[in-house]
Amino acid sequence: MSRYKKLTLLHSNDMHGDFTAMDVDKNLVGGVSMLSGYIDKVRREEANTLYCIAGDMFRGSVIDSEFKGLSTIEIMNAIAPDVVTLGNHETDYGIAHLLFLEKCAKFPIINANLFIKSNYARLFKPQIVLEVGGMKILFIGILTEEVMAQAKSEAVIGSFVDIHEAAQEVGKICNAYNATDIDLTVLLTHIGFEEDKKLAAQLDPAWGVDIIVGGHSHTFI
Repeated sequence: MSRYKKLTLLHSNDMHGDFTAMDVDKNLVGGVSMLSGYIDKVRREEANTLYCIAGDMFRGSVIDSEFKGLSTIEIMNAIAPDVVTLGNHETDYGIAHLLFLEKCAKFPIINANLFIKSNYARLFKPQIVLEVGGMKILFIGILTEEVMAQAKSEAVIGSFVDIHEAAQEVGKICNAYNATDIDLTVLLTHIGFEEDKKLAAQLDPAWGVDIIVGGHSHTFI
């Protein structure tokens, strides 16, 4: 058993800036206090723990809308996710404001397919390799144009248009890490459960993708 190491992968998605607990049968359920308490507990008990967010941190609460995501970023800084990918609502306050919010974040935000049309420069780092317990975990952030209606209004911004092109981009990134001893590859997506299944079908097994952690469709699994 000495050849094996345990990795605990925590994830959440589609919080939409709503961090208050709900009163259910006179009991408080959910909320950022419960989330942060659980994450802290697991981090204390499990040596190799990573927490990732599959998009849509923003837009859905009055507080988030009033502060245009800045309050949400400060709360997320306190929870300290290890990596976050963009959801469609991350662009609701405009691309320029999103880039400002990224500078306020004390955690990495990844996205492989938003780029500037004139020079194809990426707006975000497409992937990140996190090392924990001697393991290297590759995370790749994916959106598709179907969920990018807000960004389409900004003419200088482009996005890969469909699942096939998104899969091709995943392949390019995975192949770029062929010479690196990657232990686990995770796609951090925000395209919906049914689209995740379509994306999975497009992936070449040789690319070595192990897990898709997704959001957008609010699917209970």
